[in-house]
Amino acid sequence: MQILAVLDEPRSKRDTIPMRFAARLLLSLVFLFSFFLTTHHSPLITRDVLAEGEFETNYHVIYTVDDKALTTVTQSIELINKTPNFYADKFELKIGSAKVLNVSAFDNTGPLKTDVKFENNLTSIKIEFNQKVIGTGKNLNWTLIYSSEELASKSGQIWEISIPRLAKSANIGKYEAIVTVPRNFGPQAFAIPEPSNKEINPTVQKFTFNKDQLLESGIAMSFGEKQVFSYKLNYYLENNNVTSQIQEITLPPDNNYQKIILEKLEPVPLDVIVDEDGNFKAVYKLAPKQKLDITAEGFVEVFYKPFRNVYKKLSDEEKRIYLQPQRYWETDNGFIKDKANELKNPQKIYDFVSTFLSYNQKKLESSQIERKGAASAANSPNDSVCMEFTDLFIAIARAAQIPAREVTGYAYTQNTRLRPLSLALNEGDILHAWPEYWDDETGWIQIDPTWSSTSGGLDYFSKLDFNHITFSQRGKSSTSPQSAGAYKKQGRESEKSVFVEFAQNLPKATVNPQLSLMSPNKIISGIPTKIQANLKNSGSATIYDQKITLATGFLKSLNNLEYNISTLPPFASRTYDFRLQSTQLMLSASDTLVLSFLDIQTIKPITIEPFYRLLFSPLFLFSISILFFIIIIGLISYKMVFRRK
Repeated sequence: MQILAVLDEPRSKRDTIPMRFAARLLLSLVFLFSFFLTTHHSPLITRDVLAEGEFETNYHVIYTVDDKALTTVTQSIELINKTPNFYADKFELKIGSAKVLNVSAFDNTGPLKTDVKFENNLTSIKIEFNQKVIGTGKNLNWTLIYSSEELASKSGQIWEISIPRLAKSANIGKYEAIVTVPRNFGPQAFAIPEPSNKEINPTVQKFTFNKDQLLESGIAMSFGEKQVFSYKLNYYLENNNVTSQIQEITLPPDNNYQKIILEKLEPVPLDVIVDEDGNFKAVYKLAPKQKLDITAEGFVEVFYKPFRNVYKKLSDEEKRIYLQPQRYWETDNGFIKDKANELKNPQKIYDFVSTFLSYNQKKLESSQIERKGAASAANSPNDSVCMEFTDLFIAIARAAQIPAREVTGYAYTQNTRLRPLSLALNEGDILHAWPEYWDDETGWIQIDPTWSSTSGGLDYFSKLDFNHITFSQRGKSSTSPQSAGAYKKQGRESEKSVFVEFAQNLPKATVNPQLSLMSPNKIISGIPTKIQANLKNSGSATIYDQKITLATGFLKSLNNLEYNISTLPPFASRTYDFRLQSTQLMLSASDTLVLSFLDIQTIKPITIEPFYRLLFSPLFLFSISILFFIIIIGLISYKMVFRRK
């Protein structure tokens, strides 16, 4: 949100000054104050900037949020005149991307006349002063009050407060902002910046912010303990070939910002694999000409910052994958290379992209939004949507040797002017895109330069929010895998296939691994034997960083007796091979194979027989018989050929 304020027509108390002046001054909350200083007898002379020290303004601003998400803003303003001859008689406040209600203004003499207009996505409030305060050190104290339905919102179980950043200006004196919310909003989840003072009583919570804090960032606060969504995703696959075909769909993955519960996936896939970008892909085998409708249902708990690190540290080779140029990520573009050399770190790249590009709301009127890519976005910065913000950040970051990739998914918003969605994968579902970059300590860190730009500079770098749900992660390729919402039947693209709603609680995750062991009942000493273990995750949650182990009393491993399992999604199946052998050729014993995973075990008794038993085994005798038969047939054939010659 951008706020523009103008003080109009300051006039001289002397009619003999032979000139007329106009000046402009940049002030708080991107307030722009314009002072027009005039006398009566000479032509107009205009200055672009008010001389520093001619006027000073002090602010005491209170944001009072009620339980219906209406914010009442009370601005107590002191205008101090530092000149002997001029005064201001008009004030204009312009607020971008927001409508205001219940506007009023007054000073110690009574109400001030106000005029309010909303056009071209801009609210203009004009105030006429009653008093003409003239003289050095004289001040004018007055109050402006208005309401807004766009500074606070409730999303599911989370209350959010979003107040824009204060613009830097040498003419701002004192500045203090107080945010007051009901106690029943719940505990403070986060606040950026951290308030300089907090007061909590039985009915309200009060948070105080000072000038230095608000010059660095806007106020972003969330209240509540958790955010949970339920989801239902529909997919459509079709095999037009005359042979069977393997196809995949992309499911919402677990990552550092979300915990997925997958309760239903019908039909059940052959497997769920994890690709290099950490995507969960359900694998299906389609018969010739088969058509398949798939439904995935579950829940997701969302966190505003990384609550864990599920990623292994990237090797140098893996990092190079996320530094490569791709379609839409033109790291060899001259402008992008220059910006990478200039900016060098993620914070500066984020700040640049969120201020350099301008969001084009008109593009949303098209059912199909063309993706331009980073180079094209740099050439036409005023024609951007979330894809351009994302692509430009990724391209500059990669050119600066910072691994980066794209996230596509669902983002809940109540105000599409402040937090727009613009990833039109198909006509029926409008999703969102945002970038993430790699940090060796934390892993992948998600940011949103689009919403920073459209919300007036709110901080989506230090934290995200409770409303971004990841559907897919693209780094190895800029165009695949496709996200949920993109798997639709031809001719039915306008049908909605992504359904997301708020939920009260995250169902308890079920952990139900199933183990099976395939091995012969008898093992011959000295002969290597293959043992196969099968593991399936029949629960609803992903299993991380566990080991599957095979224990035995007498047999030794020819490869290993355990495998590390970094990620095992729901409905995933894995097969592990163990090769065992007894080093004692004459060993005769009973043994037990014990396959373990988490707190479950599969046990199979086996018999170890000495090597000479191999000579009397049916298989060995049968093999010897076949060998003798082949030899005899060979000899007979040889003699017949020899006689003919």
